[in-house]
Amino acid sequence: MNLQNEHKETPADVIFTNARAYTVDPHCPWANAVAVRDGRIVFVGDTLGAQRFASARTRTVDVGGRLMLPGFVESHWHFSTTAFAAQAFINFEDPQRVLDALRTYVAAHPHEKSIIGMGWVQAAMPAELLNRATLDAICADRPVCLLSTDFHTMWVNSKALEVGGIDASTPPVEEGASWFEKDPVTGEPTGVIVDGAAYSLLMRRLSEAGFLPPWGELYYDSFVKWQKKLVAAGITTVFDAGFIDPSGDQTWLYETLMRMERDRALKLRVVGSYAAIEATRDPVETILAYRERYQSPLVKARTLKLFLDGTEMNHTAYLLEPYEDRPHYCGEPNTPIEDFNRFVLEADRNGVDVMVHCVGDAAVRGALDAIERANTLNPPRDRRHVITHAFLTHPADIPRFRRLGVLANTQLQWGVVDTYTKAIREFYGEKRWSSMYKFRTFIEEGVTVSIGMDGLACQCRCQHRPVEHIESGLTRQLAGEPDAAVFPDINERLSIPQLIAAYTIHGAYQLGMEKEIGSLSVGKRADLIVLERDLFEVGKYEIGKVDVGLTMMNGEVTHAQGDFAREALDR
Repeated sequence: MNLQNEHKETPADVIFTNARAYTVDPHCPWANAVAVRDGRIVFVGDTLGAQRFASARTRTVDVGGRLMLPGFVESHWHFSTTAFAAQAFINFEDPQRVLDALRTYVAAHPHEKSIIGMGWVQAAMPAELLNRATLDAICADRPVCLLSTDFHTMWVNSKALEVGGIDASTPPVEEGASWFEKDPVTGEPTGVIVDGAAYSLLMRRLSEAGFLPPWGELYYDSFVKWQKKLVAAGITTVFDAGFIDPSGDQTWLYETLMRMERDRALKLRVVGSYAAIEATRDPVETILAYRERYQSPLVKARTLKLFLDGTEMNHTAYLLEPYEDRPHYCGEPNTPIEDFNRFVLEADRNGVDVMVHCVGDAAVRGALDAIERANTLNPPRDRRHVITHAFLTHPADIPRFRRLGVLANTQLQWGVVDTYTKAIREFYGEKRWSSMYKFRTFIEEGVTVSIGMDGLACQCRCQHRPVEHIESGLTRQLAGEPDAAVFPDINERLSIPQLIAAYTIHGAYQLGMEKEIGSLSVGKRADLIVLERDLFEVGKYEIGKVDVGLTMMNGEVTHAQGDFAREALDR
């Protein structure tokens, strides 16, 4: 079937031929030619039909039978993590490698006023090492602040606590949700800080005291660096699900991206949020102000990010039944339920969609309850509310997503057996642990599921390539490791079409952009990628290794390698 617009006599700028294009458009699922003009797709169909759009100035690119897809929509990212990763990047499971890497970084950067980094794996770090004394032995004269891979725990040295004014008298920042851990005997802070509200307070104090780097330049440089990796991975659109800045000023995200846009250095389309981690600010008022202020062609503020719980490792996931290792404790909401319900209701009334962080099943249920209340009390509208993570969801609540029109946004690369999930099994118990990551059931229940990597936050491995996550979604195993254990239930493996849809059209739908991006369809923006090998044909343990040969966003080539770097695609 050929699809073309009414201006078929106008020549295209570029025609891709000899493609194996999986369009994610149900009206024309497969094609072998795509024509692009003025940044939009004007034809999808066969090579003969595409020739009607050819002229002397049209570039024709032979795709060589490779798989073409819509550009990946990365629907859960955190640009703030790239600044931490640009410094002391210590993403190792072996504790000794973490400490050795930190020691090397400290020695190589004697003039930095502080040592900032990320990547240590909380589940792999022995309790006897996880204290300020361990870091003091490596660097005692400068603040050291290291975020764990999941970004829910910070490990700091004594100097950081001293400069930040954190001592035995410092109360929890959010009771039961975010605090400075204390020694049970002395009452002094141990150097472990649980969740964003507490470590944001410390970082803000360090920044005010002049110990942190000039974040504006660090953000710009790290965004540019990581952008290259993202476009090379086939990503054309990114949703930033919460920007944590040491000063507490989340506008740094938008100001940095718009500066890149003015410099013509921005090669991604970015939709952002405001993350409600500051109790002193009205989150609905703030996101409304952001939405009005930040609306450029490539950068838009859109969503309110709320947190109803934390993470499993800190026992801050909010559960319907007690933790296995704490039989009288279910966790607590990060945000008081009354406040949370009010935020959702007010945001919805003002036409603002919310994304709610929910790891435990009680948090998922609480978020669904709040959204149901907003649906009932507020006038009808086109809602795109999202519950992100939802790793543990009670079976009775899965159909509620569909009935309420709520999307599930998840991270399938974490639904594998690794050091982190093995630790969770001890907290949850076997039955509950084996009922996690039921996203095939979500899809079969009619729920729209999008995939985002939560980058660079992770469990053990910091991965940024969608193909790795697609492989893990297909196998429920660590990408590239055929001998790795399979995460139960094996029947929850997703298919390649389901996974591609979750990383393209469903991500576009989450952002309210399904009419613009997410499929290779006439009239949509020319966001497309060409993979060097076919995801439908390669062995399942090879999927994560597949390279992207070409990435195009808005009709502009943002990445090209191999044959495509030599094709007539130079701008």
